Amino acid sequence: MNSFLLVQRCESDDIGAGTWENAGGNIESGETPEEAVMREVREETGITGIRIDRTAYVTLLNKNSELPDLLIVYLCETDTDIVKLSFEHQAFVWADERQCRELLPKAIIRDFENNNVFEILNMNK
Repeated sequence: MNSFLLVQRCESDDIGAGTWENAGGNIESGETPEEAVMREVREETGITGIRIDRTAYVTLLNKNSELPDLLIVYLCETDTDIVKLSFEHQAFVWADERQCRELLPKAIIRDFENNNVFEILNMNK
């Protein structure tokens, strides 16, 4: 399936209520970035069978703090389309490029464009 799984944050969320995003989160102590991806995807979507295909891009996020956050974006594959959302999210969609451009925040779209993420998605069709 050539699509991205997008999840929508709950309306009651303190950060980004109602916005669409990709599954993800922070690395916990002792985890590798790859282990964190597997855990975050499992916690947020219930999907356990993912394969990390490649690193899509790495960037720094400056959130007006002393230290920027390092964002590592992986492209992953799964054989399932069954999603069980966590309490943090209220909806999901398996999105093609058009849907991603409609739903995702402009900053994520800009990162996808700058790092050829849509080309990678479309290349696998």
